[in-house]
Amino acid sequence: MAQDPPMPSFLTNFFKLTSGTVIGQAAAIILIPIVTRIYPPEFFGINQLFLSIAAVILVVSSLSYNFAIMVTESDEDSMNVLALCVLCAISISAISGAILVGFGDWFGSALNTPLIVDYLIWLPIFVILGSLTEILDEWLSRKERYGIIARSIVTNSVSTRVFQIGGGLIHTSPLGLILGSVIGAGLSNLSRLRGLREDVALVKAVTKDRMRDLAIRYRHFSFYASLGSLANSMSWELPAFMLAYYFNPAIVGYYALAMMAIRLPMGIVGKSITQVFFQKASEEKIQTGDVKNVVREIHTRLISIGIFPFVVFVILARDLFTFIFGANWLTAGTYAMILAPWIFTVFIISPISSLFGVLDRQKAFFSFEIVTLCTWTILFFIGGTLGNPVVTLTLFSIGGTFIWGSKCAYLIMESEAGYRGSIHSLVKHLLLSVVITIPLMIGVYMELPFLLLLGIAGVTAVAYYLQIFFKDALIRKEVMRMIRGSVSPEHIEWMERLGLLQK
Repeated sequence: MAQDPPMPSFLTNFFKLTSGTVIGQAAAIILIPIVTRIYPPEFFGINQLFLSIAAVILVVSSLSYNFAIMVTESDEDSMNVLALCVLCAISISAISGAILVGFGDWFGSALNTPLIVDYLIWLPIFVILGSLTEILDEWLSRKERYGIIARSIVTNSVSTRVFQIGGGLIHTSPLGLILGSVIGAGLSNLSRLRGLREDVALVKAVTKDRMRDLAIRYRHFSFYASLGSLANSMSWELPAFMLAYYFNPAIVGYYALAMMAIRLPMGIVGKSITQVFFQKASEEKIQTGDVKNVVREIHTRLISIGIFPFVVFVILARDLFTFIFGANWLTAGTYAMILAPWIFTVFIISPISSLFGVLDRQKAFFSFEIVTLCTWTILFFIGGTLGNPVVTLTLFSIGGTFIWGSKCAYLIMESEAGYRGSIHSLVKHLLLSVVITIPLMIGVYMELPFLLLLGIAGVTAVAYYLQIFFKDALIRKEVMRMIRGSVSPEHIEWMERLGLLQK
């Protein structure tokens, strides 16, 4: 018997996770221009180095056992894995904190940023909070409590910006940016912990013997996934380290804002899709033995949804940065425009990257990340030697696009989903995006006022997504179903008479 396509249930969970996130993230985005007018690029650079060091430690803090929370068959075993992750996170955070604080002067000298030494004391706290976020998100995803995750993301985003602004108004220093991140992570975890109240009884199932048995059973997660995640994190954070080494903290600050501006709005959708896809792919693998239907249905639509904002961003990047963040951040706009193709590639591939765990391909994941890290090191060495950050980031973006594209090809091959649908979707929607944004390109060429350009971009966005809505039957069906579930019956009948809904 043929199975029903997995898209509707996927979209239901996806919209549940993102709908509560968009408003909060929008508020956080609105607050960023205030932050950029309080702190100079140098302070952004120091903050980015702090976050980059923390990110490298964070990926190995639970020894990747957090990925096993989703795939264990019973909730009792999953809770034992969760407890194991917490113990690992506390231990590794304490050890890494002692090393960083003890050798702080050496790290400051190596990164060409001596000021960072004063703030390393906060790293263990931030790492523990970040680890707890990842661990709890895996559990909440397993239980499909996406609304709790969404509210926690909102709490983190908004509270981080608010405390960064408050700290900067009291005394402008990198500490305000760093403490804002620490406090935001702490408050968001309180929200997540409240979502575990109905699971308290499962804590009684946690025992040392069972934790040890599960640690042995899932040791392949710990070894290959941890090494692969470490290489992945180092490749993501390497630009900040290398830009600091070859240039200065101000260049790191421009890069940090560029990445923040690109990744924050895409992260609203990207992280939500990744969490829901991982849950759905794991479930599909257990029930049917393969994941090709999930990959085939999701990946092509991820391309169609994500490519248009990327095209618009490339067209407006420089004007967007100077208008929103101030004239001092024009360089960051140039960096963002250069990095956008790579970030888009990451956006459409990141969700299916969870297939490395679902399909038990940890060795392949590790190999890809080692190749990526080595490639980044070579490209940044070349760019740093030439002494030009624009050339350096251009090489980085081109290399990233090719490497992540190769990773995508491998995962599609392993899932047996087939390349044709993804390639067709990419070419089709890229051409459609370019055609629809021609008025916007003309407006930029004519140097129209920026607010008018935003209006044109909004009109083109409506035109593009209406095309998606009316041509994609699965998306249209799910959107209609959600409308019917949220609108009163009398309004449904009225909309059907007008032809706005299908009967």
